Amino acid sequence: MKSMIMGAMAALAMLAGAAPALAAPVQDGDYYTFELINGTPWTILTFQTGESGGTYSQDWMPSRVLASGDTVNMRFYDSEDACEYWVKIVFEDGDAWQQKLDFCALEYVIVNEDGTIEGVE
Repeated sequence: MKSMIMGAMAALAMLAGAAPALAAPVQDGDYYTFELINGTPWTILTFQTGESGGTYSQDWMPSRVLASGDTVNMRFYDSEDACEYWVKIVFEDGDAWQQKLDFCALEYVIVNEDGTIEGVE
């Protein structure tokens, strides 16, 4: 009887230890982190990702703007295990620039004055 109780307690301990792992959300993709750098003389109002000509995400910076020369650390989770996304930047004058970037191969996203958005390792 004592060994049955000890066995049951051991099984409960194993289940209790596994419970947090079972309760955690399943993460099927990758987190991408990068630094967004505004290398333009203009203020950036929004930063979005999505498909060219398709649907874009909500603004990643809804409570802030990125002034000329400023930087901000960004992070997003990719549930599709994709690397390439279109980036859309909207400036305070309403101009919008788009560029396809490989987020698996970059540490910085630099918005340049010449109209390019580049990913740099």
